[in-house]
Amino acid sequence: MRYIKRITAMLLLSTPAFTLFANEANTYNRVSYQVTEQKEVSNDEIMVTMAVELDNKDATKLSDEINRAIKSANDTINNYPDIKSSTSDYSIRPVYSRDKHLDHWHGVSSIVLVSQNSKDMAALVQILQKTLIIKSTRYSVSPDRKEKIQTSMLEAALKKFNTQAALISKNMGFKKYRLVNLNINHSGQPPRPVFSMSSARAVSSEIAAPTFESGYTTIKVNISGTIEMEVSP
Repeated sequence: MRYIKRITAMLLLSTPAFTLFANEANTYNRVSYQVTEQKEVSNDEIMVTMAVELDNKDATKLSDEINRAIKSANDTINNYPDIKSSTSDYSIRPVYSRDKHLDHWHGVSSIVLVSQNSKDMAALVQILQKTLIIKSTRYSVSPDRKEKIQTSMLEAALKKFNTQAALISKNMGFKKYRLVNLNINHSGQPPRPVFSMSSARAVSSEIAAPTFESGYTTIKVNISGTIEMEVSP
């Protein structure tokens, strides 16, 4: 009798797990597909990275020279309130000769400039070029503007996804459907950095004012998901 009760208890405990497995395994009438919203947007924010690179036999003197150059650059940058700046990549390393003896020290420090004011950026970079070198320039869509654009595109993509779901369900002979899963992916592909020099706005005969071409960024919103079509009772 005890043996029969024990077997009965084991069957009762195992039944829910078996039912759950069966429900998960018996999936029919499912369709997976993807929709995409794509838009080409003009860039409105520019990032310029500039650096000071110096050599010196004395590491202490080299540090002082770099610090002075960066301080002078920051003093100039403060005159342009529309431009944000930050320092990075500060390093001083030894440079050895072929016979592995210390020859001199090489130091570098970078300043990253970000702004939506291209005119002020060009003017500032022209001044800073007297003591710093340009390492890179890159245009992009500003974060706040990109978020607004992506929100609008997401609404359009979701509407397109639902339209496709209704169309698929109807043409496959089903009266209704339910959403099984949904994945949303945002992406933006900026163009290659563009940087050119123009002597038209030069303030000196040595350094020309830079001309920045903003270009465009392609923003995409991808929605992929699975629907399960059902027959109405």
